[in-house]
Amino acid sequence: MALATTGCDVGEASLQPIDAPPVQLIEARATTNLDQNYQPIRTALDPGGTTTVLSTASFVLKFDRFLLPGAISAESVCVSGDLGKQVKTYADCVNPVALAPTYNPVQREVIFRQIEGMTGLVPGTRYALTVLKPADEAAPSGIRAFDGAPLGSSTRIEFSVAATNPPQAMPERPPSGDFFCQRDLECVAATADCQGDPPKDPTCTACVRGAAYQLFACIGCHSDGSAAEGLNLNVGPPTFNRIEPLLETAIGRAAHQTQMGEKAHVAEASPERFGRAMPLIDPGNPGNSYLLYKILIGQSAFDPSLPADAAEKLREETERLQAAFVVGMPMPPPPSNPGFWFHPQTPDNQNVTPYVDGMDILSAWILDGAVPRDCSAPAASP
Repeated sequence: MALATTGCDVGEASLQPIDAPPVQLIEARATTNLDQNYQPIRTALDPGGTTTVLSTASFVLKFDRFLLPGAISAESVCVSGDLGKQVKTYADCVNPVALAPTYNPVQREVIFRQIEGMTGLVPGTRYALTVLKPADEAAPSGIRAFDGAPLGSSTRIEFSVAATNPPQAMPERPPSGDFFCQRDLECVAATADCQGDPPKDPTCTACVRGAAYQLFACIGCHSDGSAAEGLNLNVGPPTFNRIEPLLETAIGRAAHQTQMGEKAHVAEASPERFGRAMPLIDPGNPGNSYLLYKILIGQSAFDPSLPADAAEKLREETERLQAAFVVGMPMPPPPSNPGFWFHPQTPDNQNVTPYVDGMDILSAWILDGAVPRDCSAPAASP
């Protein structure tokens, strides 16, 4: 990943005109059933209000633009059983279901999960989901694009809650697990060193396909001998047993391309301008992790499932993202066997492509705290 030495301190956020299109909601999905592994099956909500969801349901909102992470909050949507009330702002939301958002910039999706112990969906009840645009230019909540462009219009969709759930239905939680060293199960089954009782290689590092493997794809420009811009992503392949470079140069460290000046090394969580002093990897916050955006503007981050018109719109949006704050060289062309599978062709097959409840493996690792570990050692007991 070649990085240039330029920065992007180009002016005050308040003085930058918004000249990009408004955000559009592409789709709203909610949990309607469970798969054979008891994981959520999320179905698009019918605008006509015919969809029935589980009482444990989460809601996934997909947008056509990259969002402003700081504007995504529980007050960006209203889920209420008071169907007679018109909701223009969150203040109009009567007895709202308590929701917590998780933003996945790779998919341009926000997952709203119910908060355990607080007001939730009541079985057999009808609700309305309203996705809210900002009330005005100064409103801190409401869906906005990364450059400040607001949601074009608020959207309201009604749905019903099933009277009963499948017996295995549980409250939905953000993904957690050993995402750094996660293995490809097909590889494990086909690798001789991983077989036997006990196996010859109990950690089976040859089949690591987690975040460590994804980061390894960057070492052409970011390794011990060629750590461009001081970023070292050499995790020690093939055993993936090094964590020091990540801790010293990436996790919680401000990206050099985002800002120049006296405090360019200080990472910011809520900057005045999107991207300013953005951490390379912000534990718990994929939407504020520069590394993901850097990869997203590269040629490895294509989505083969998109039709031609949608692919063209995504290309245009990616160019806006690059022009806004990713200053310098984008990712190089993908190798013959690309390491980044941000848009897996078989997202439902966990054995083929690491994909975790709507999150690519690198985003899931960041969301879960971005904790690296020695993959050549057994994982600690939970």
